[in-house]
Amino acid sequence: PQLPGFGPPALPAGMEPGIVQASTAPPESERPEFFVQWKPGLPGLTRRPAIDKATPLPRYPEVAVRNEEMGRTSLETCLTADGRLVDIHLLTSSGSKTLDEATLEWAKTAKYQPAEFNGEPFAICGYQFDYEWRVEVKQR
Repeated sequence: PQLPGFGPPALPAGMEPGIVQASTAPPESERPEFFVQWKPGLPGLTRRPAIDKATPLPRYPEVAVRNEEMGRTSLETCLTADGRLVDIHLLTSSGSKTLDEATLEWAKTAKYQPAEFNGEPFAICGYQFDYEWRVEVKQR
């Protein structure tokens, strides 16, 4: 028997219990206690996680514009059921430390819409997110 309030959360209707994982992260981590490991085609997924449309795009760092730095920064994260991005890791560098740091800082403050399973928000981890940095190079 379980005590009320302990153990995994109630699952959205139709969600397969086998896809929910318990976190093994240390208690001080912000990683969700229970989550779904992200992969395309998750059963019961009714909404993919997304950046909230009201969130402004990141500012291109001036030094990166001057140096014509460009590239794609990829992050791997967890997104909580209330839309917070936590446990953020650089997955692939753009080739520019400045752009990578700008992406990480922006990702921490941006607002997100969580994934939904059968219409109910649920935490996911392992979600990959890319940001493409491009600067128009003027002809000299």
